[in-house]
Amino acid sequence: MPLNLKDIPTANGGWFKPKEAADAVAILIEVKDFERQRPTPNGPKDSALCDVTTFKTAEQLDRLAPEVSKGQRIEQTVLARDLATLVGDAVLVTVTQVPATKPGAHPAWVWKQVSDIGVRNKVIAYAEQRDAAVDAAVAAAPSFD
Repeated sequence: MPLNLKDIPTANGGWFKPKEAADAVAILIEVKDFERQRPTPNGPKDSALCDVTTFKTAEQLDRLAPEVSKGQRIEQTVLARDLATLVGDAVLVTVTQVPATKPGAHPAWVWKQVSDIGVRNKVIAYAEQRDAAVDAAVAAAPSFD
């Protein structure tokens, strides 16, 4: 029987801070879990548990050497809700702020789809390399059957 290796979604990657990723060239979000109105110390919030791969600079993208945070919580309302239907899937985005629509409100963080085909191809190449390395490691693992 072949080994079907899976990750257990855990929140060991801290919280996503959009301000720190605002200038990123590309962000690969792999959504593992979504909880509507999850209890938090600041009241209930929609929460997405994701593996977040951030290419902060063009150089990181060219080298295929991103910053990877496994099990990161995304709890900003708009950002989390946009990921609700993507559990088990991935999305390639950047994050930006849009002005508030109501007086006195704070600007909202939103995802912006990456449309540059060159950037998309490089991120896809990174993901394929990463998955190939995992497959090779699994294939090299001893069988205990």
